[in-house]
Amino acid sequence: MEGQLTLTELNMLVKEALQVSFPEQVWVVAEIGEMKVNRSGHCYLELVDKDDDSEEITARTRATIWSWQFRFIQPYFETTTGRPFSSGLKVLISATVEFHEVYGYSLNIKDIDPTYTLGDLARRRMEIIKRLNDEGVFDMNREIPIPDIPSRIAIISSPTAAGYEDFINQLLNNQAGYHFYTRLFPAVMQGSEAVPSIIDALDTIYEAENFYDVVVIIRGGGSQLDLSCFDDYELALHIAQFPLPVLTGIGHEKDESIADMVANTRLKTPTAVAEFLIGRFNDAATEIEELENAFFDSVTAILTEENQHLDQAMKMLKPLVNARIQRSFMLLERLVNNTKTQVRDELSRQQFSVEKLGDRLRTESNIFLKLKSNELSSVLAKTTLRSKFGLMSGKQMLDEKVRRLNLSTKQMVEKRAEQLKLLERTKQLVDPKNILDRGFSITMKDGKAIKSVEDVTAGNLLETILSNGKIESVVQTFPGLSSKEKKN
Repeated sequence: MEGQLTLTELNMLVKEALQVSFPEQVWVVAEIGEMKVNRSGHCYLELVDKDDDSEEITARTRATIWSWQFRFIQPYFETTTGRPFSSGLKVLISATVEFHEVYGYSLNIKDIDPTYTLGDLARRRMEIIKRLNDEGVFDMNREIPIPDIPSRIAIISSPTAAGYEDFINQLLNNQAGYHFYTRLFPAVMQGSEAVPSIIDALDTIYEAENFYDVVVIIRGGGSQLDLSCFDDYELALHIAQFPLPVLTGIGHEKDESIADMVANTRLKTPTAVAEFLIGRFNDAATEIEELENAFFDSVTAILTEENQHLDQAMKMLKPLVNARIQRSFMLLERLVNNTKTQVRDELSRQQFSVEKLGDRLRTESNIFLKLKSNELSSVLAKTTLRSKFGLMSGKQMLDEKVRRLNLSTKQMVEKRAEQLKLLERTKQLVDPKNILDRGFSITMKDGKAIKSVEDVTAGNLLETILSNGKIESVVQTFPGLSSKEKKN
Protein backbone atom coordinates (compact mmCIF):
# COMPACT_ATOMS: atom_id res chain seq x y z
CA MET A 1 0.00 0.00 0.00
CA GLU A 2 1.38 3.37 -0.98
CA GLY A 3 2.02 6.03 1.68
CA GLN A 4 3.00 3.65 4.46
CA LEU A 5 5.21 5.03 7.25
CA THR A 6 7.32 3.32 9.84
CA LEU A 7 6.79 4.36 13.43
CA THR A 8 10.22 6.00 13.42
CA GLU A 9 9.33 8.01 10.31
CA LEU A 10 6.03 9.08 11.87
CA ASN A 11 7.71 10.15 15.11
CA MET A 12 10.32 12.10 13.17
CA LEU A 13 7.55 13.94 11.30
CA VAL A 14 5.83 14.73 14.63
CA LYS A 15 9.14 15.98 16.02
CA GLU A 16 9.67 18.27 12.99
CA ALA A 17 6.09 19.54 13.23
CA LEU A 18 6.52 20.41 16.91
CA GLN A 19 9.80 22.17 16.22
CA VAL A 20 8.10 24.26 13.55
CA SER A 21 5.05 24.99 15.76
CA PHE A 22 7.06 25.76 18.91
CA PRO A 23 10.46 27.08 17.82
CA GLU A 24 10.90 29.10 21.03
CA GLN A 25 10.18 28.71 24.74
CA VAL A 26 6.54 28.92 25.87
CA TRP A 27 5.11 29.93 29.25
CA VAL A 28 2.88 27.19 30.67
CA VAL A 29 0.68 27.11 33.79
CA ALA A 30 0.46 23.67 35.42
CA GLU A 31 0.41 21.90 38.77
CA ILE A 32 3.31 19.73 39.92
CA GLY A 33 1.74 16.27 40.26
CA GLU A 34 4.88 14.30 41.06
CA MET A 35 8.53 15.26 41.48
CA LYS A 36 11.79 13.34 41.85
CA VAL A 37 15.41 14.49 42.04
CA ASN A 38 17.96 11.80 41.20
CA ARG A 39 21.52 11.48 42.45
CA SER A 40 22.97 13.46 39.58
CA GLY A 41 20.78 16.45 40.47
CA HIS A 42 18.34 16.22 37.55
CA CYS A 43 14.73 16.98 38.49
CA TYR A 44 12.00 14.89 36.84
CA LEU A 45 8.41 16.08 37.13
CA GLU A 46 4.93 15.12 36.10
CA LEU A 47 2.84 18.21 35.31
CA VAL A 48 -0.95 18.04 35.39
CA ASP A 49 -3.91 20.27 34.72
CA LYS A 50 -7.11 19.81 36.76
CA ASP A 51 -10.73 20.81 36.45
CA ASP A 52 -11.46 23.61 38.92
CA ASP A 53 -14.69 22.04 40.17
CA SER A 54 -14.13 18.28 40.09
CA GLU A 55 -10.33 18.23 40.56
CA GLU A 56 -10.25 15.68 37.74
CA ILE A 57 -6.99 15.62 35.76
CA THR A 58 -7.62 16.98 32.27
CA ALA A 59 -4.00 16.92 30.96
CA ARG A 60 -0.70 15.31 31.92
CA THR A 61 2.89 15.46 30.66
CA ARG A 62 6.47 14.78 31.67
CA ALA A 63 8.93 17.59 32.33
CA THR A 64 12.63 17.85 33.11
CA ILE A 65 14.90 20.41 34.76
CA TRP A 66 18.53 19.53 34.15
CA SER A 67 20.80 19.69 37.18
CA TRP A 68 22.75 22.82 36.19
CA GLN A 69 19.46 24.73 35.84
CA PHE A 70 17.78 23.15 38.89
CA ARG A 71 20.61 24.40 41.16
CA PHE A 72 19.51 27.97 40.35
CA ILE A 73 15.75 27.54 39.90
CA GLN A 74 15.05 25.74 43.21
CA PRO A 75 16.68 28.22 45.68
CA TYR A 76 15.33 31.20 43.72
CA PHE A 77 11.79 29.80 43.86
CA GLU A 78 11.93 28.80 47.54
CA THR A 79 13.54 32.06 48.69
CA THR A 80 10.93 34.12 46.86
CA THR A 81 7.81 32.10 47.78
CA GLY A 82 8.86 30.83 51.21
CA ARG A 83 7.59 27.41 50.12
CA PRO A 84 9.48 24.24 49.17
CA PHE A 85 9.56 23.42 45.49
CA SER A 86 7.40 20.31 45.71
CA SER A 87 4.35 18.51 44.36
CA GLY A 88 0.95 20.15 44.78
CA LEU A 89 2.12 23.65 43.79
CA LYS A 90 0.75 25.53 40.79
CA VAL A 91 3.61 27.06 38.78
CA LEU A 92 4.22 29.23 35.74
CA ILE A 93 7.17 27.78 33.81
CA SER A 94 9.07 28.69 30.69
CA ALA A 95 9.90 25.54 28.72
CA THR A 96 10.80 24.19 25.31
CA VAL A 97 8.58 21.55 23.74
CA GLU A 98 10.59 18.37 23.18
CA PHE A 99 9.73 15.20 21.29
CA HIS A 100 11.99 12.18 21.20
CA GLU A 101 11.23 9.40 18.76
CA VAL A 102 11.76 6.80 21.56
CA TYR A 103 10.71 8.58 24.79
CA GLY A 104 7.92 10.70 23.34
CA TYR A 105 6.65 14.17 24.28
CA SER A 106 8.00 16.20 27.25
CA LEU A 107 8.81 19.73 28.39
CA ASN A 108 12.32 20.95 29.17
CA ILE A 109 11.93 23.66 31.86
CA LYS A 110 14.25 26.65 31.49
CA ASP A 111 12.81 29.17 33.92
CA ILE A 112 10.03 29.65 36.50
CA ASP A 113 8.05 32.68 37.70
CA PRO A 114 7.66 32.42 41.51
CA THR A 115 5.36 35.46 41.67
CA TYR A 116 2.63 33.44 39.97
CA THR A 117 2.90 30.73 42.65
CA LEU A 118 2.83 33.40 45.36
CA GLY A 119 -0.44 34.66 43.98
CA ASP A 120 -1.86 31.16 43.71
CA LEU A 121 -0.77 30.36 47.29
CA ALA A 122 -2.38 33.54 48.55
CA ARG A 123 -5.55 32.66 46.67
CA ARG A 124 -5.55 29.14 48.13
CA ARG A 125 -4.94 30.53 51.62
CA MET A 126 -7.91 32.88 51.29
CA GLU A 127 -10.03 30.03 49.91
CA ILE A 128 -9.16 27.84 52.92
CA ILE A 129 -9.99 30.64 55.37
CA LYS A 130 -13.28 31.35 53.57
CA ARG A 131 -14.14 27.64 53.49
CA LEU A 132 -13.54 27.27 57.24
CA ASN A 133 -15.71 30.33 57.89
CA ASP A 134 -18.45 29.08 55.56
CA GLU A 135 -18.44 25.72 57.37
CA GLY A 136 -18.82 27.52 60.69
CA VAL A 137 -15.74 26.00 62.32
CA PHE A 138 -13.22 28.86 62.11
CA ASP A 139 -13.87 30.19 65.65
CA MET A 140 -14.89 26.93 67.34
CA ASN A 141 -11.63 26.26 69.21
CA ARG A 142 -11.26 29.88 70.32
CA GLU A 143 -14.67 29.63 72.00
CA ILE A 144 -13.47 26.83 74.32
CA PRO A 145 -12.47 28.32 77.71
CA ILE A 146 -8.96 27.56 78.96
CA PRO A 147 -9.01 26.14 82.52
CA ASP A 148 -7.80 28.52 85.23
CA ILE A 149 -5.15 25.95 86.22
CA PRO A 150 -4.10 24.07 83.03
CA SER A 151 -1.83 21.50 84.66
CA ARG A 152 -2.33 18.48 82.32
CA ILE A 153 -0.74 19.24 78.96
CA ALA A 154 -0.64 17.16 75.77
CA ILE A 155 2.33 18.23 73.62
CA ILE A 156 2.61 17.74 69.85
CA SER A 157 6.20 18.27 68.76
CA SER A 158 9.31 16.58 67.47
CA PRO A 159 11.15 14.98 70.43
CA THR A 160 14.46 16.30 69.07
CA ALA A 161 13.30 19.88 68.51
CA ALA A 162 15.16 22.53 70.49
CA GLY A 163 11.84 24.32 71.02
CA TYR A 164 10.44 21.28 72.81
CA GLU A 165 13.40 21.24 75.23
CA ASP A 166 12.99 24.98 75.87
CA PHE A 167 9.29 24.50 76.56
CA ILE A 168 9.83 21.64 79.04
CA ASN A 169 12.65 23.46 80.89
CA GLN A 170 10.65 26.67 81.16
CA LEU A 171 7.51 24.85 82.31
CA LEU A 172 8.93 22.40 84.83
CA ASN A 173 11.54 24.73 86.35
CA ASN A 174 9.21 27.65 87.02
CA GLN A 175 10.17 29.82 90.00
CA ALA A 176 6.82 29.39 91.76
CA GLY A 177 7.21 25.60 91.81
CA TYR A 178 3.90 24.88 90.06
CA HIS A 179 3.42 21.22 89.14
CA PHE A 180 2.59 20.26 85.54
CA TYR A 181 1.88 16.85 84.01
CA THR A 182 3.14 16.69 80.41
CA ARG A 183 3.04 13.98 77.76
CA LEU A 184 4.70 14.17 74.36
CA PHE A 185 2.89 12.92 71.23
CA PRO A 186 5.74 12.83 68.68
CA ALA A 187 5.08 14.26 65.21
CA VAL A 188 6.94 15.48 62.15
CA MET A 189 6.83 19.28 62.24
CA GLN A 190 7.85 20.21 58.69
CA GLY A 191 7.71 18.84 55.18
CA SER A 192 5.18 16.69 53.37
CA GLU A 193 4.76 14.27 56.29
CA ALA A 194 3.93 16.98 58.83
CA VAL A 195 0.19 17.27 58.21
CA PRO A 196 -0.74 13.55 58.51
CA SER A 197 1.68 13.16 61.43
CA ILE A 198 0.17 16.04 63.44
CA ILE A 199 -3.39 14.88 62.63
CA ASP A 200 -2.53 11.38 63.87
CA ALA A 201 -1.23 12.89 67.13
CA LEU A 202 -4.47 14.90 67.55
CA ASP A 203 -6.53 11.75 66.97
CA THR A 204 -4.53 9.89 69.65
CA ILE A 205 -5.08 12.72 72.15
CA TYR A 206 -8.79 12.78 71.30
CA GLU A 207 -9.14 9.18 72.53
CA ALA A 208 -8.16 10.38 76.05
CA GLU A 209 -9.41 13.96 75.89
CA ASN A 210 -10.82 13.92 79.45
CA PHE A 211 -7.33 13.38 80.83
CA TYR A 212 -5.89 16.65 79.46
CA ASP A 213 -6.62 20.34 79.99
CA VAL A 214 -4.96 21.79 76.87
CA VAL A 215 -3.05 20.76 73.73
CA VAL A 216 0.08 22.64 72.63
CA ILE A 217 1.62 22.42 69.15
CA ILE A 218 5.22 23.64 69.30
CA ARG A 219 8.41 23.54 67.26
CA GLY A 220 11.72 25.37 67.18
CA GLY A 221 12.48 28.34 65.00
CA GLY A 222 12.59 27.86 61.26
CA SER A 223 12.26 29.57 57.93
CA GLN A 224 8.92 30.30 56.35
CA LEU A 225 9.84 27.53 53.93
CA ASP A 226 9.56 24.97 56.76
CA LEU A 227 6.19 26.22 57.99
CA SER A 228 4.01 25.90 54.88
CA CYS A 229 2.40 22.74 56.27
CA PHE A 230 0.52 24.85 58.86
CA ASP A 231 -1.56 26.43 56.06
CA ASP A 232 -3.20 23.07 55.23
CA TYR A 233 -7.01 22.83 55.24
CA GLU A 234 -7.25 19.37 56.84
CA LEU A 235 -4.90 20.31 59.69
CA ALA A 236 -6.76 23.59 60.30
CA LEU A 237 -10.09 21.73 60.29
CA HIS A 238 -8.87 19.25 62.94
CA ILE A 239 -7.52 22.03 65.17
CA ALA A 240 -10.65 24.18 64.82
CA GLN A 241 -12.96 21.30 65.81
CA PHE A 242 -10.77 19.83 68.54
CA PRO A 243 -12.67 19.57 71.88
CA LEU A 244 -9.72 20.87 73.96
CA PRO A 245 -8.20 24.37 73.67
CA VAL A 246 -5.20 24.27 71.32
CA LEU A 247 -2.20 26.59 71.87
CA THR A 248 0.34 27.10 69.09
CA GLY A 249 3.96 28.18 69.38
CA ILE A 250 5.52 27.26 66.07
CA GLY A 251 8.32 29.78 66.13
CA HIS A 252 7.63 32.44 63.51
CA GLU A 253 6.65 36.02 64.18
CA LYS A 254 6.20 37.64 60.77
CA ASP A 255 3.35 35.60 59.30
CA GLU A 256 0.39 34.01 61.04
CA SER A 257 -0.45 30.57 59.68
CA ILE A 258 -4.01 29.31 59.28
CA ALA A 259 -3.31 26.85 62.12
CA ASP A 260 -2.50 29.87 64.34
CA MET A 261 -5.73 31.58 63.26
CA VAL A 262 -8.05 28.71 64.19
CA ALA A 263 -6.21 27.74 67.40
CA ASN A 264 -7.53 28.90 70.75
CA THR A 265 -4.39 30.93 71.50
CA ARG A 266 -1.47 31.78 69.22
CA LEU A 267 1.91 32.51 70.80
CA LYS A 268 5.20 33.29 69.07
CA THR A 269 7.52 30.63 70.48
CA PRO A 270 7.43 27.46 72.64
CA THR A 271 8.91 29.47 75.50
CA ALA A 272 6.07 31.97 75.17
CA VAL A 273 3.57 29.10 75.41
CA ALA A 274 5.21 27.91 78.64
CA GLU A 275 5.14 31.45 80.06
CA PHE A 276 1.47 31.74 79.13
CA LEU A 277 0.59 28.53 81.02
CA ILE A 278 2.64 29.61 84.04
CA GLY A 279 0.88 32.97 83.83
CA ARG A 280 -2.49 31.21 84.13
CA PHE A 281 -1.26 29.68 87.40
CA ASN A 282 -0.01 33.10 88.56
CA ASP A 283 -3.37 34.69 87.75
CA ALA A 284 -5.18 31.96 89.66
CA ALA A 285 -2.79 32.32 92.63
CA THR A 286 -3.27 36.11 92.62
CA GLU A 287 -7.03 35.73 92.50
CA ILE A 288 -6.96 33.22 95.36
CA GLU A 289 -4.75 35.54 97.40
CA GLU A 290 -7.11 38.45 96.77
CA LEU A 291 -10.07 36.28 97.80
CA GLU A 292 -8.22 35.25 100.97
CA ASN A 293 -7.53 38.86 101.88
CA ALA A 294 -11.10 39.90 101.14
CA PHE A 295 -12.43 36.98 103.18
CA PHE A 296 -10.11 37.79 106.10
CA ASP A 297 -11.17 41.44 106.05
CA SER A 298 -14.86 40.52 105.92
CA VAL A 299 -14.55 38.00 108.77
CA THR A 300 -12.58 40.49 110.89
CA ALA A 301 -15.24 43.19 110.38
CA ILE A 302 -18.05 40.76 111.20
CA LEU A 303 -16.29 39.52 114.36
CA THR A 304 -15.64 43.06 115.55
CA GLU A 305 -19.27 44.03 115.06
CA GLU A 306 -20.54 40.85 116.74
CA ASN A 307 -18.19 41.38 119.71
CA GLN A 308 -19.69 44.82 120.22
CA HIS A 309 -23.21 43.39 120.10
CA LEU A 310 -22.18 40.66 122.49
CA ASP A 311 -20.74 43.16 125.01
CA GLN A 312 -23.98 45.13 124.96
CA ALA A 313 -26.04 41.99 125.38
CA MET A 314 -23.88 40.85 128.29
CA LYS A 315 -24.43 44.13 130.08
CA MET A 316 -28.20 43.82 129.62
CA LEU A 317 -28.42 40.12 130.44
CA LYS A 318 -26.27 40.03 133.60
CA PRO A 319 -28.95 41.35 136.10
CA LEU A 320 -31.64 39.15 134.52
CA VAL A 321 -29.43 36.08 134.64
CA ASN A 322 -28.57 36.61 138.32
CA ALA A 323 -32.24 36.89 139.30
CA ARG A 324 -33.14 33.82 137.27
CA ILE A 325 -30.32 31.85 138.86
CA GLN A 326 -31.59 32.69 142.35
CA ARG A 327 -35.12 31.56 141.54
CA SER A 328 -33.87 28.39 139.89
CA PHE A 329 -31.66 27.57 142.89
CA MET A 330 -34.62 27.81 145.29
CA LEU A 331 -36.82 25.60 143.07
CA LEU A 332 -34.02 23.09 142.73
CA GLU A 333 -33.53 22.86 146.47
CA ARG A 334 -37.23 22.08 147.01
CA LEU A 335 -37.18 19.51 144.22
CA VAL A 336 -34.16 17.75 145.73
CA ASN A 337 -35.84 17.41 149.14
CA ASN A 338 -39.02 15.96 147.59
CA THR A 339 -37.02 13.58 145.41
CA LYS A 340 -35.06 12.17 148.35
CA THR A 341 -38.27 11.19 150.18
CA GLN A 342 -39.78 9.58 147.07
CA VAL A 343 -36.60 7.65 146.31
CA ARG A 344 -36.42 6.17 149.83
CA ASP A 345 -40.05 4.96 149.63
CA GLU A 346 -39.60 3.49 146.17
CA LEU A 347 -36.40 1.67 147.21
CA SER A 348 -38.20 0.01 150.10
CA ARG A 349 -41.00 -1.27 147.79
CA GLN A 350 -38.58 -2.53 145.16
CA GLN A 351 -36.42 -4.38 147.71
CA PHE A 352 -39.43 -6.37 148.97
CA SER A 353 -40.44 -7.29 145.39
CA VAL A 354 -36.94 -8.42 144.51
CA GLU A 355 -36.74 -10.74 147.51
CA LYS A 356 -40.04 -12.46 146.57
CA LEU A 357 -38.98 -12.80 142.93
CA GLY A 358 -35.64 -14.39 143.97
CA ASP A 359 -37.34 -17.12 146.04
CA ARG A 360 -39.66 -17.96 143.12
CA LEU A 361 -36.84 -18.12 140.59
CA ARG A 362 -34.77 -20.52 142.74
CA THR A 363 -37.66 -22.97 143.04
CA GLU A 364 -38.58 -22.95 139.33
CA SER A 365 -34.91 -23.23 138.26
CA ASN A 366 -34.34 -26.42 140.23
CA ILE A 367 -37.41 -28.08 138.66
CA PHE A 368 -36.40 -27.01 135.12
CA LEU A 369 -32.81 -28.27 135.50
CA LYS A 370 -33.94 -31.75 136.62
CA LEU A 371 -36.34 -32.04 133.67
CA LYS A 372 -33.73 -31.04 131.08
CA SER A 373 -31.15 -33.41 132.63
CA ASN A 374 -33.49 -36.38 132.11
CA GLU A 375 -34.21 -35.37 128.51
CA LEU A 376 -30.49 -35.03 127.76
CA SER A 377 -29.72 -38.54 129.10
CA SER A 378 -32.41 -40.05 126.87
CA VAL A 379 -31.20 -38.24 123.75
CA LEU A 380 -27.57 -39.29 124.43
CA ALA A 381 -28.51 -42.96 124.68
CA LYS A 382 -30.47 -42.87 121.37
CA THR A 383 -27.70 -41.04 119.59
CA THR A 384 -25.04 -43.57 120.67
CA LEU A 385 -27.14 -46.49 119.37
CA ARG A 386 -27.81 -44.85 115.99
CA SER A 387 -24.13 -44.00 115.51
CA LYS A 388 -23.08 -47.64 115.93
CA PHE A 389 -25.60 -48.87 113.32
CA GLY A 390 -24.70 -46.01 110.91
CA LEU A 391 -20.96 -46.74 110.99
CA MET A 392 -21.41 -50.44 110.28
CA SER A 393 -23.77 -49.79 107.31
CA GLY A 394 -21.48 -47.08 105.81
CA LYS A 395 -18.41 -49.37 105.96
CA GLN A 396 -20.27 -52.14 104.13
CA MET A 397 -21.40 -49.72 101.38
CA LEU A 398 -17.88 -48.34 100.97
CA ASP A 399 -16.36 -51.84 100.65
CA GLU A 400 -18.91 -52.75 97.96
CA LYS A 401 -18.15 -49.57 95.96
CA VAL A 402 -14.39 -50.23 96.11
CA ARG A 403 -14.91 -53.80 94.88
CA ARG A 404 -17.08 -52.59 91.94
CA LEU A 405 -14.60 -49.85 91.02
CA ASN A 406 -11.65 -52.33 90.92
CA LEU A 407 -13.68 -54.73 88.74
CA SER A 408 -14.77 -52.03 86.22
CA THR A 409 -11.23 -50.60 86.03
CA LYS A 410 -9.74 -54.02 85.28
CA GLN A 411 -12.35 -54.64 82.55
CA MET A 412 -11.70 -51.23 80.95
CA VAL A 413 -7.90 -51.81 80.89
CA GLU A 414 -8.36 -55.23 79.26
CA LYS A 415 -10.74 -53.74 76.65
CA ARG A 416 -8.30 -50.92 75.78
CA ALA A 417 -5.42 -53.44 75.43
CA GLU A 418 -7.47 -55.49 72.90
CA GLN A 419 -8.26 -52.28 70.96
CA LEU A 420 -4.54 -51.37 70.82
CA LYS A 421 -3.63 -54.83 69.50
CA LEU A 422 -6.31 -54.53 66.80
CA LEU A 423 -5.04 -51.07 65.75
CA GLU A 424 -1.46 -52.41 65.57
CA ARG A 425 -2.52 -55.25 63.24
CA THR A 426 -4.48 -52.78 61.07
CA LYS A 427 -1.47 -50.47 60.86
CA GLN A 428 0.76 -53.33 59.67
CA LEU A 429 -1.79 -54.34 57.00
CA VAL A 430 -1.98 -50.81 55.48
CA ASP A 431 1.76 -50.07 55.77
CA PRO A 432 2.93 -49.17 52.19
CA LYS A 433 6.16 -51.21 52.70
CA ASN A 434 4.22 -54.38 53.52
CA ILE A 435 1.95 -53.81 50.52
CA LEU A 436 5.01 -53.49 48.25
CA ASP A 437 6.51 -56.67 49.80
CA ARG A 438 3.38 -58.56 48.68
CA GLY A 439 4.23 -57.79 45.00
CA PHE A 440 2.42 -54.51 44.48
CA SER A 441 4.06 -51.36 43.02
CA ILE A 442 3.38 -47.61 42.86
CA THR A 443 3.78 -45.64 39.60
CA MET A 444 4.39 -41.87 40.04
CA LYS A 445 4.66 -38.86 37.75
CA ASP A 446 6.16 -35.56 38.98
CA GLY A 447 6.20 -36.91 42.55
CA LYS A 448 2.45 -37.78 42.54
CA ALA A 449 0.86 -41.27 42.26
CA ILE A 450 -0.92 -42.03 38.96
CA LYS A 451 -4.55 -42.94 39.53
CA SER A 452 -5.86 -42.94 35.92
CA VAL A 453 -4.51 -43.44 32.38
CA GLU A 454 -5.83 -39.97 31.65
CA ASP A 455 -3.03 -38.60 33.85
CA VAL A 456 -0.38 -39.96 31.41
CA THR A 457 0.66 -38.73 27.95
CA ALA A 458 3.35 -39.91 25.56
CA GLY A 459 6.80 -38.74 26.51
CA ASN A 460 6.08 -38.57 30.26
CA LEU A 461 8.86 -39.72 32.61
CA LEU A 462 7.45 -42.27 35.07
CA GLU A 463 8.90 -43.70 38.29
CA THR A 464 7.79 -47.16 39.48
CA ILE A 465 8.47 -47.92 43.15
CA LEU A 466 8.95 -51.60 44.15
CA SER A 467 9.74 -53.10 47.53
CA ASN A 468 13.49 -53.30 46.76
CA GLY A 469 14.06 -50.26 44.47
CA LYS A 470 12.81 -47.89 41.75
CA ILE A 471 12.41 -48.18 37.93
CA GLU A 472 12.28 -45.10 35.68
CA SER A 473 10.57 -45.35 32.26
CA VAL A 474 9.33 -43.12 29.41
CA VAL A 475 5.81 -43.55 28.03
CA GLN A 476 5.78 -44.32 24.30
CA THR A 477 2.29 -45.81 23.99
CA PHE A 478 -0.68 -46.06 26.29
CA PRO A 479 -4.41 -46.90 25.82
CA GLY A 480 -5.75 -44.55 23.20
CA LEU A 481 -2.52 -44.42 21.06
CA SER A 482 -1.74 -46.60 18.02
CA SER A 483 -0.62 -50.16 18.68
CA LYS A 484 2.63 -49.58 16.79
CA GLU A 485 4.01 -47.49 19.63
CA LYS A 486 5.55 -49.33 22.53
CA LYS A 487 6.26 -48.56 26.11
CA ASN A 488 9.59 -49.19 27.79
